[in-house]
Amino acid sequence: MRRLALAAAASLGLAAAAAAQPAPDSFDAVKASAEISNLIARRDLDAAVEAATRLMDGATAAKIRDALDVVRSLGPAQYTDLAYARDIGRTEKDIIFKIDFAKAFLFIRYLYHVDNNAWRLIRMTIKRENDEAFPKEWVHIYPK
Repeated sequence: MRRLALAAAASLGLAAAAAAQPAPDSFDAVKASAEISNLIARRDLDAAVEAATRLMDGATAAKIRDALDVVRSLGPAQYTDLAYARDIGRTEKDIIFKIDFAKAFLFIRYLYHVDNNAWRLIRMTIKRENDEAFPKEWVHIYPK
């Protein structure tokens, strides 16, 4: 009985530590990016900013909120779709989501990197459909 109590306490402690910082082996960048993208699509910008800043180290919510102001003028969203996902080695992930708003497509690029043994969102780039959403050096992504 005592072993079960110790095991339960240890697992709760590990779960709390994992919730504070996503461990490199268990972090799902696509799921985290999808959560933020879906919040943006629902135009719940405060929740999207909060979710993004939890994953960023030292980022200010004001910068993210300013970048998301463009969403207010795009009308309601139709759908959110994963446009691109790439693991760069074991320490970097690049995810791009597309949101179809009534007035334009919005591309959101999330760049994650392992920092101090935890995944961090190091860059969140927002571009409209007329901008290039994909990196120029990834020629294989662009249609011919």
